[in-house]
Amino acid sequence: MSASLTRLSSTTPARGAALTPAKRRAGLLAVIALAVIAGAFTAGSQAGHLAMLHDGAALTRLMRFMAVIKAGMAAAVTAAVLWRLGAAITLPWFIFYAASCAAMAAGPGLIWGMAHIGLGALLLHGGLLLTILLLWRDPTVSTLLAHHVAARQQP
Repeated sequence: MSASLTRLSSTTPARGAALTPAKRRAGLLAVIALAVIAGAFTAGSQAGHLAMLHDGAALTRLMRFMAVIKAGMAAAVTAAVLWRLGAAITLPWFIFYAASCAAMAAGPGLIWGMAHIGLGALLLHGGLLLTILLLWRDPTVSTLLAHHVAARQQP
């Protein structure tokens, strides 16, 4: 860990420093995996099969294509959160990040299953918005970005 990140970690509360970045990232990925599994079980319902029969194959293909695109967006934002977890974090910040990433992860699965399209869209877009707001308002993110910019500007 570089000296600048060590200083950053030492200025954050000690509660967040108890876990290593790898453990924080593993915890976030576990929460996301549980959300994906829950979304997959919910999406596999009989209502989704009936919706596919009623709405037609063309709409189903379109919605599934959109679900794949939205999953890609959620993966990109989750990557930013995983990068953020490289520095110390307090428990409330971690809980908010985990909840927003879990919502983003469950949304595309619900859309894919065609049973709960509205709920899936709400979870996905709400999670995306909340995560972006969290990253924007998190003081550690601006500090990390400043250190990366300063490191790149040095010859």
